[in-house]
Amino acid sequence: MTYRTLGFGPILAIFASAAAAETVTFDPQPGAARTWRMEMSVRPGREGEPPDYSYGTQRISSLTRMEVTDAQTLHILPLWFQTVVAGETYGTQGPLPDTMRQAMTDGFDAMLKAGVITDVTPHGTADVPQEVMTGMSQQFGAVLPPARLEAKTGWSTTIAEFSGVPDVTVTVTHVTDDSVFLSYAGDDASFRLAGLAVLDREEGWLRRVVMTTDQTADDGTTLRTTLAMAPEDYPFPIHADYTYERPDWHPVSDGLSAVEPLPTEADIFAHDQGRVRLENDLPSLDFTHLHEKMPSTGRLVVSDPQVFRGEQPVDMPMLALPSITLPNYHEEDGDPTFTSTTLIPTEQTQILPDVLDATEIRATVAWYPASPFTMTLTPDETGHAEVTKNGATARLSPTDEGYDLIVTGRQGDDFMWAVDEGTEAGSMIYAADRGPDWLTPAESLARRIASPQYSSVLVALKTDAPMPTLSVRVIRHPDTPAVTREMAFLTDHGRRMDPDRAPDKVLLFKGAPPPSLDDVRPEGLDAAALHFRMGTLQAARCSAEFALPQTEAVFAEVTPNSDGYGGTRLLRMQSPDGTRTHFYEHGTQDVTLTCDATVTWEETEVQPDPDHPWQIDAEALDISPDLTYAQLMDQIRFVDAHGDALALTTPNGRGLALSDRIKWAIFPDGTLRVAGRPARILRAVSRPDPFTRSFTVTFPDLPVPEEAPQ
Repeated sequence: MTYRTLGFGPILAIFASAAAAETVTFDPQPGAARTWRMEMSVRPGREGEPPDYSYGTQRISSLTRMEVTDAQTLHILPLWFQTVVAGETYGTQGPLPDTMRQAMTDGFDAMLKAGVITDVTPHGTADVPQEVMTGMSQQFGAVLPPARLEAKTGWSTTIAEFSGVPDVTVTVTHVTDDSVFLSYAGDDASFRLAGLAVLDREEGWLRRVVMTTDQTADDGTTLRTTLAMAPEDYPFPIHADYTYERPDWHPVSDGLSAVEPLPTEADIFAHDQGRVRLENDLPSLDFTHLHEKMPSTGRLVVSDPQVFRGEQPVDMPMLALPSITLPNYHEEDGDPTFTSTTLIPTEQTQILPDVLDATEIRATVAWYPASPFTMTLTPDETGHAEVTKNGATARLSPTDEGYDLIVTGRQGDDFMWAVDEGTEAGSMIYAADRGPDWLTPAESLARRIASPQYSSVLVALKTDAPMPTLSVRVIRHPDTPAVTREMAFLTDHGRRMDPDRAPDKVLLFKGAPPPSLDDVRPEGLDAAALHFRMGTLQAARCSAEFALPQTEAVFAEVTPNSDGYGGTRLLRMQSPDGTRTHFYEHGTQDVTLTCDATVTWEETEVQPDPDHPWQIDAEALDISPDLTYAQLMDQIRFVDAHGDALALTTPNGRGLALSDRIKWAIFPDGTLRVAGRPARILRAVSRPDPFTRSFTVTFPDLPVPEEAPQ
């Protein structure tokens, strides 16, 4: 058996072929176009074992536009494409082979005959291997529904071969005024398929589709693929097989957590600004909440993102994907939760350079508050129970392992459930239209977007309890938002340039700061490398010598190796020519440290502004822009309320090298910016106060190599 390998070309073929589904009634006018989002997962495995849930699983995401050129041709244009394999991201916003990038830029042409795709060719001159194009043509045609589709509930037909799967039954499961709902089932032992699709009844455009295939080769290896696709403005999350874990029973809570008090507008919009973060070559808009209980946060919808550079808008069309609210893992001492919204480009353009150079992204944020209510199910003597409340229904029925709970609500409802206290139970969650038993929970849940009712799930419960009481919480949101706000989400560049925002704290010293003169002690004797460590300016005023004259060693001032600014110098014992720095068998000796002046750190006349302590007037402190970073920090310290010395930040966000001139750290408003909130500004002052202290040191014996075993 030969697998359909899922390289970049065939991947495009799969999702684009799905987009052309139900071409039997495909009858739009030339110029008509649709744009779809697609998610796809590809997992290898072994026969009789669960699929491989490793990070080597391939995940593909895309935004694709299809336009009717004429009665015989469709033009397919990938607007954005990304795949993640083994932790590496490739795609149109990142690394991609040149040939594939050019092919995606040009797009593809699909030839139609009697409403069926017969061939796919590159629109441009990109050199795409013929076997790839042949595979694309086959896959385009294979994913289309049968030519004699009838919009009648219960109608079905069996196709001899569909996407390589033999004997696939296609059934019309539901019909509305504008849509036809289909199910696909193929049960061949070596290549099985399960899928759902929703078609536009009038023109035949595909609206939503989910397909899972499981192919087994002669050597027992398997390839499992799930594809999910919906229009670009579909309001709910689209996913394939998203999990990294093997399917397993998850413990069911023995009580629903409290949802009250429900959050207020002030809890949700706790701050005027959010933050732009970058992950996998895409920007996300994040903002935090004071509310801790995520299920009752409500639904947050971000729309109309607009990039700005200062007050100048930047032309960069982007689509905001459905938002997700999570615990705030970004900040240990920050607000408890945050909402994140990923943005994807809607045109073939590189957005990262402009996003990195932008100061903010403005967007509209709509809040739909949660209105939770609870239903309680108590099984009768047969193990069944059913409750309906506020348009939601929960049904409980017994199974061999426990119970099945099916919960259905209004479109957009979310659900939680719990067993009564003291009951132990495990659960697996599926779509209410679960599909065949071989689908995993994640594969089944992907089917919700192509079901007549998205907000409908089946919870398989495993328990030995004879008649458990179940509580089901329905979390409902209004049809219209209670609050709509225009928010600015600052980029890292925008956060740095904003004079009203304190930069994130960055310590000046990577390790321990240099000790005061009173705390200087001999160091390094454990390695036979004697030295005194002290501040740079202090070391220049000090010397050391042994009580007994030495001919083979002197003390010399050297700079230690350090990662970043260390602010220290060493008075190091070494041979006169500096080649030897380790000394053994020198017994016990007295060494004297002598300094002709004492360097202390004293507050400057200019101190931080109480309202903007991170902004520093360089001229007021008489700081020359030609100083190096090391020279400045040898003379000036910015210290916060905890006594920590702070580094400087820069307009471009890159750290200063020791030899960089301070002028590169000056912001457009003429100020320096401290990385944190300084409480004091200190200057190194040399006082003519001599200092002398003697120490007794003992040098180690020369190590004796261990004898080799006889």
